[in-house]
Amino acid sequence: MSPDTERNSQLANIDQLLEAFFRYKNKVLDQQQKTETNCKLNPTKSHILGMLLREQRCMAVDVARQLSLSSGATTIVLNQLESEGLIQRVRSEEDRRIVWLSLTEDGEQLAKSLNANRGRMTWELLQALTEEEQQQMVGMLKKIELKLLEKMKALEQTHR
Repeated sequence: MSPDTERNSQLANIDQLLEAFFRYKNKVLDQQQKTETNCKLNPTKSHILGMLLREQRCMAVDVARQLSLSSGATTIVLNQLESEGLIQRVRSEEDRRIVWLSLTEDGEQLAKSLNANRGRMTWELLQALTEEEQQQMVGMLKKIELKLLEKMKALEQTHR
């Protein structure tokens, strides 16, 4: 097998794995939405809720930057989350131009539940590996993450 053919085969395997993972993740999110909430969750909303759970508060521009969304798309999804009672907007007292986003009590409960389900889902998947394989996989994924962050930073600098 030529190096190009082998590389293409490896890339196809990685694509297949990622597609299966995201299909599974979306199916779990779908089921959770049906059983735990009346709002229409999607991966973008789920990411925003998780981000606000981690950060406590942030601005719309932070959400747009983190998720690579346009300002228009960000406004639409934030409006939906606000109308669903999951986030709130609070104008800064120090600088009235700044509007902080934070989770409501319902939003915090849902974000914690999503986080717990994601952790449970990941743990279940990791059970296919031995302890040593899990540690190796985490190490490899960390290397890939560092490379991704490096590439994203380079892309951001070229688009300024």
